[in-house]
Amino acid sequence: MSARLVSALEEVRDLPQITLGKIVEHVEGEALLILCLVAILPFMQPIPIPGLSSVLGLIVLLQGIGLMFWSRPLLTKKLREVNITHEKFEMIYKAAVKFSRFTSKISAYKHPITNTRVSHIICGLAITLSAAFLSLPLPIPFSNLIPALSIFMICVGLLEEDIILILIGHGITITVMWMAMLSYALLKEQIQNWL
Repeated sequence: MSARLVSALEEVRDLPQITLGKIVEHVEGEALLILCLVAILPFMQPIPIPGLSSVLGLIVLLQGIGLMFWSRPLLTKKLREVNITHEKFEMIYKAAVKFSRFTSKISAYKHPITNTRVSHIICGLAITLSAAFLSLPLPIPFSNLIPALSIFMICVGLLEEDIILILIGHGITITVMWMAMLSYALLKEQIQNWL
């Protein structure tokens, strides 16, 4: 994956005008997962970022649905036409090179089952559930970090075809669902006490 991603981005570098749509076209199959990873980067910290989680969480949620049903990114026409300057793209390119080196190091258990339709449906569902929780404006520590970590593990696992990373991501998704049920129960209890 790493070499394919870097070579696809090298092709985009030479284009006279760079848009989000053109990046998606060149990166092809990995574009959906790359969009998810870029969107969750601000949440890879314990303190929630108010307001940002709703917007970026929705983008990740759409990509999860896209993975489940079409195995391609879901982008609106407006998002596809977003211009990226060459300076900003150079930063993205350098980050992608570093990221690909990092993912190559943490990935150890490659398995072809990660590239099956069933795997994409299950992973898409996990990404969608985690993104739904991520997009809730909760002022609770780690309420953004844990779902972001789940999405990160699943996306890197799919990119590197690593079954262990995907399973860790699913384990974290189960934790996220437990957090959602606990939050709902606490909220319901508080509302009943106020009434």
